[in-house]
Formats: sequence, C-alpha cells, structure tokens
Amino acid sequence: MIRSSLGSFKRFYSASPSAIASQKLAQGRLPSIPTPRNIKAHLDDYIVGQDKSKKVLSVAVYNHYLRNHDKSRKSELQKARTLIWEETQRREKERQDKLGYESSESKAGLKNLQQQLLAHPDDDLVLSKSNLMMIGPSGSGKTLMATTLAKMLDVPIAITDCTQLTQAGYIGDSVEVCIERLLVNADFDVSKAERGIIVLDEVDKLAKPAANIGTKDVSGEGVQQALLKIIEGHNVEVTVKRPVKQGTDNKNNQTAAKKDETFVIDTSNILFMIMGAFVGLDKRIVKRVKGDRGLDESKEEKDSKEEIEKLRFSNTIEQIDLGNGKKETALNLVTPTDLISFGLIPELIGRVPIITALQPLERDDLYHILKEPKNALLEQYRYIFKQFGVQLCITEKALQRVAQFALREGTGARGLRGIMERLLLNVNYECPDSGISYALVTEETVNSLQEKDYSLSTNVDVKYYSRGERDQFIEDTYKEDPKLGKELDSQFGRISTREKEGKL
Repeated sequence: MIRSSLGSFKRFYSASPSAIASQKLAQGRLPSIPTPRNIKAHLDDYIVGQDKSKKVLSVAVYNHYLRNHDKSRKSELQKARTLIWEETQRREKERQDKLGYESSESKAGLKNLQQQLLAHPDDDLVLSKSNLMMIGPSGSGKTLMATTLAKMLDVPIAITDCTQLTQAGYIGDSVEVCIERLLVNADFDVSKAERGIIVLDEVDKLAKPAANIGTKDVSGEGVQQALLKIIEGHNVEVTVKRPVKQGTDNKNNQTAAKKDETFVIDTSNILFMIMGAFVGLDKRIVKRVKGDRGLDESKEEKDSKEEIEKLRFSNTIEQIDLGNGKKETALNLVTPTDLISFGLIPELIGRVPIITALQPLERDDLYHILKEPKNALLEQYRYIFKQFGVQLCITEKALQRVAQFALREGTGARGLRGIMERLLLNVNYECPDSGISYALVTEETVNSLQEKDYSLSTNVDVKYYSRGERDQFIEDTYKEDPKLGKELDSQFGRISTREKEGKL
C-alpha cells in the first residue's frame, strides 16, 4: 500500500511544472563558464608572459564563478523542492476530501516523499569565497589581466585607486565608492553588479606606518579595516545618483537630471582583485629567507649607490639563490608574514587567500608586447598612419632598441607607448597631406632618440618615400630587415632585384 501511495505522489510530482524545473536543477549541469585552459588561452592573446600568474588567475576565476553557480543552483533547487512539497500536499488533501478519510498509507507516503525532497547531504556544504591578490612591479600587466578577463566573461568591472580612500568622516572617498562604481558600470542592474569584478589598485599604499609619528592615519589601517566587511561578503547599502531624464540645452549640450537612489548590494558573489607594486617587499623577503637581521652601516654605505639605482627603477626585483643552482624572483616566495611586516593587517590578508606575483618584464617581453598580442601597439600605429594614406614600417632591430629603452626607463609595458609617441611625433606631424606614402623607421632612427643618458629627444631621422619611390623603400627595408622586405614584396606582388640576381 505504501508503494501504491508513493506511486501516486510520484505521478503528482512528475506532472507538475515545478517538478520539471526541479529535475533540471537537480541535474547540476555546469553553466557556460570558460574552463581554466580557455581563460588562460584568451589571456595569452592579449598578455605576453606571466604564465604562472595567468594560470593562478584562470583557476581562481573559474572556481569563483563555479561557486556562484553552485550557490544559486542550491537556492533555486530548495525553492523548487518547497513548491513541489506544497503542491503535493494540496493534491493529496483534495484526494482525501473525495475519499472522506486519511489513510495510514497516505501519511507514510507523504513522510517518505518529504525525506526524499529535503534530504540532500551536499546542501549544507558551502563553498568559501576566494579573492585574489596580485603583486608585481608597475607595468607588468596586473590591470590589463583584470580588464581582459572582465571583457571575456562579459561582467562589469570597477577599478578603484586605494590612494583616494579615507575613513568615514574625512575628506576623500569612502570604501563604498568601489561598489557604487561597479553598480554604475552595470547600468544600475543589481544582479549584474553582484556578478562583477572589483579591482582595488595600489593597495600597498594603505600599509600602516611602521611607527606612530603622532598623526592620524586616515588612509591606512583604518581603510583596511573598513574594507574587511565588503571583501568578505555582506549586504552593503549604497546611494548613487541615477540619471532619470536626459536631454539637450539650447546650445545642444547633453544634459541629465539625476535622482538619488539607494541600492542594497550583496558583495559575497563579487570577485575582489587586490593589486599593488609593493616596492621594497622583495628586500624584506630576501632578509627573511637569508635570516639576515640587517646590514652593518659600512655595508649600507658601500651599497648605497646600487640601492638608489634599484629604487629608481621600480621593476628591479631581487633574486634569491635557492641553493640548487636555480634562482627565483623574491616576490614568488612571498608569505602572509611578509605582507604583515610590510604594513597590511592580518584580517585583510586572511580574506584574500590566493596570492600571485607577476614578474618584471625583460627586454624580450617588451619586444613581443610591441608586435604580438591582439591590439598590439605596433598594429595600432600602423592603423593610425593608414588612415592618412601612409604605410609605416619599423624594422626588427628598431623594435629591439625601443624595447631596450623601455627596459631602461623601468616603467614596464606602459613605457613603450611613451617611447613610440616620441619616436613617431615628427612622422605624424609631417606625413598627413604631404605626398608621403611610405615611412621607414630603422635602428638608426631609434638611436637618434638618445639625446643623453636617461633622456630621450623627439628629433628623429625618419626616411620618407613618395608613391614613385616604392622600390627604393623596399630595398632600404631589405638592408636592415630581409624578412620585412619579403613581406613587402609579397604585399605588392613584386620580384626584388636580389631575387632576380639569385641572392635570396
């Protein structure tokens, strides 16, 4: 009889729309989250090097959104189970009203079904939130990784500079400003914002001072304390000005009327990426590893020039000899203890369990950044010159010299654009509407940038060619870069003099 009663319940259960939804949810199918391999492959298209950090980031992001999906799935499944149970009870009551009594089999069947619907051991398993900290010198690709990732996942992102944050009641931005910016970037869609990414940049500037010098620390430890609740995951109430009416004035300028609105954001599903250069942290790590209690005064005086030089270029990171013939960048050996000694509070570090260090870029990295990634700097400039009818060619040796200059300036990948702007300033000035069709930048051109030590000029010697001088342009290219010369021959369908003479 019990089996018969259970059979009737299952028929009710299987017939209801809520049961069908529940069955789909119970299958636990994974959402369309890119796998860690796919995430890293996408990052490889835009970012050169940093393979270890890209792997760490890919796994962390995958697990984060997997956790969000699991949390959402369990919540929806529980709602569906409750709905099924209520609907089954209602149908059984209707059946009892028709029969005029409640059988013991019905009671047993209801109790058994309730246990089947509610008894799921994994329901009590809650996946912990895992935020991420990225340490690395300026220009190593920290922010680019975050923005590239957000575009790939199609989620909103908000980047906040921690140097602007202060404790409540002081002039400056409160910590809730990062939530407000994310909400604005999500077009005021709360559910979309709660799936987004918040980047807290320059977090190392919040390090509390080593000694109390008698001044109020309004942008250090106090801000770290205020960030704890947001990063850990709580409901945060923010008030933002939302545009309610847009129009134009009598001068055709865009105008917008704004209204204060209050939103409640659950930060438990937001991925927090904390970043900073942490200048000097590598030296703390070296001292810890070597067990050094500090250099003597004479040693410090002897090495003072070298230390000043290293501090001047922030991408110079100490190396540690591991004793087996291998060397490791000091930042790769960072521990929570090192971060605490630097000035971060233990409570903040505990809420960011994943730590990865980016490596300083070498000359070869900078060279590859110029020409290989999607949206590469070289392709951008070629496209700009193409707009006013000029084909820009830069030889391999010239690109190598640009990379060398950027390495010496010590600003990482960001330094490349500054050097390219100075290199092509006169070219960009002279070429539009001038009859020039081709411009060639050689190693000699880049060398002419060098005015004196650590100073670059904007007066460079670039070779210009008209449309009728195309063959000479290609021949001059061959002299320094045969590979680029072949590409030009192929582009114009030209057989070079060298090929005719059998020299190629």
